[in-house]
Amino acid sequence: MAIHPSTTSLLHESLPEFLQAAAHCISFSKGVGWPAQQKGGCLGYPGAGLLFCIADTIGSYHERREGFTVKIDGKERSIDTDGYQHLFILNSPLYNQDLTEAHIKKLYSNYRNLLLHNSALADNNFLFLGEAPGDPFHIENGTPHVNVAGFLRVSQAAVSAFLSRASAVVPGSHQESIIEKKK
Repeated sequence: MAIHPSTTSLLHESLPEFLQAAAHCISFSKGVGWPAQQKGGCLGYPGAGLLFCIADTIGSYHERREGFTVKIDGKERSIDTDGYQHLFILNSPLYNQDLTEAHIKKLYSNYRNLLLHNSALADNNFLFLGEAPGDPFHIENGTPHVNVAGFLRVSQAAVSAFLSRASAVVPGSHQESIIEKKK
């Protein structure tokens, strides 16, 4: 942790820290001291929570960004408000997904919010430790399930791409103006 002269500078430290913590959680293997049914599992809940925070963060800096759109349900859409629309970023070239708006809403409400605010998941919503090259979001019966290793992989690429252009995205963004008001 350091003191930073700008939001952009801080993001160059905070996002890699979040990624490192998520990677640690996902590579961790529960062993001695964990209940038998959990042994061999990873720290998927905090890892996924951090990955959703990262996506939400990146999406927040694209909110109300002129000229920025992503394809949602076959239509070009901008990120107009906070909340689930920040996860529209998942369909951008940064994450390269093709999720419907309904799936994005479910990821936001059933995973991001419940994990971070209630340490829980809705019934029939699952995190699983799949292969890293696998799809981060597996849709089954209209419900997305999260492959934490796949989500980590696409998040690492997204953070790298975002940080490489953060100096052109963050200054003057709607999110930066909100942060500035909190001084």
